[in-house]
Amino acid sequence: MRDMKVVRYFLLSFSLLAVLALAACGSSVAEPAADEHMDEMDHSDMEDMDHEDMEDMDHSVMEDMDHEHSDDEAANRIPNENNASVEILTPADGATFANGEDVLVEVAFENFDYGVDGNHWHIYLNDVSYGMVVGLNTSETVRGLEPGEYELLVVMANSDHIEYEDGAMIHITVEE
Repeated sequence: MRDMKVVRYFLLSFSLLAVLALAACGSSVAEPAADEHMDEMDHSDMEDMDHEDMEDMDHSVMEDMDHEHSDDEAANRIPNENNASVEILTPADGATFANGEDVLVEVAFENFDYGVDGNHWHIYLNDVSYGMVVGLNTSETVRGLEPGEYELLVVMANSDHIEYEDGAMIHITVEE
């Protein structure tokens, strides 16, 4: 009788752990509380990160980090495969935002399997990397822009973080 109680205890414990693990691993969206604090994080330690170190990471949500790229990144881009293309749906080209206002960047893809086999997309502001968007996300909120004019560039990238030549670009302004 005691052996049955021990077996039930272990089965119940194992089942509970399995359910918790599946729930944690199956999540595909960022928790709002975590996302709210991303801007406050110090990402300077990630600037020297080797992209190969990222293969084991959960790429199901936006990795909002200063994703370091070389100055000649455009020279290293490869031709788009299968006529892949990206379009910036929002904001509109020439849009103006108030100081401190968030900028929602929404994109649409054609012939690009984003979120599959490590494919993802990068956001640049005035040729400086803002971050990469992974998983099946087709939008990202850009926060903390200082007043000024910005060239917003979106490019598709493969699992090796090699970007495709033809991206989409718009211009936005943040008022003082």
